[in-house]
Amino acid sequence: MDISKEKYAILGTLGDDEGFLTCSMHIAKKMDNSDMIKPYPEFEAAAEDLKSGEISCLLVPGAYPKLNSFIMDSDLVVSESFVEKIPALVLSGFHAACPEQIDTIFHHPATTYLLSELNIAYRENSTVSSNPEACRKVMLNTETSIALTNQLCADHYGLVTYKVLREGIQMPWVCFTKKPQRVNALV
Repeated sequence: MDISKEKYAILGTLGDDEGFLTCSMHIAKKMDNSDMIKPYPEFEAAAEDLKSGEISCLLVPGAYPKLNSFIMDSDLVVSESFVEKIPALVLSGFHAACPEQIDTIFHHPATTYLLSELNIAYRENSTVSSNPEACRKVMLNTETSIALTNQLCADHYGLVTYKVLREGIQMPWVCFTKKPQRVNALV
């Protein structure tokens, strides 16, 4: 499915080398509009590479809490935007059943709002840079933590899905490119 009108040489977005597990990498692959998709540990690092010319496009979801920083950046321009469904957002962990209380819930900042919907007591919520990172943190703390993540990640890491919190979210997506340099003409 080609959901994008533009073609990019290298598209950068939130992800890691483990595959297309973040919602951003999943959508970038689905866009099918770049020669290469480059994963970044955070959107800000990809934005810096866009400004320096290392990549030609930055893909950011509308739910990213700091989206405005890219919109207001004088070196960047919105090249296109579209709406596309993301994978289900789920609560998951290694326990056979969802525990009634836990020490830590790992999650990406974009999913913080969903914490209010959980019927579980927890000591702390810890934000991480991506859904895969949330799952990896749970793997290091199997007895004391759970993750609020996407279904792709939960399945990939072999976590038990306790509850589907959101399914079928139509997410707005924004593609940024480097603002063209104005050349001053000599008169």
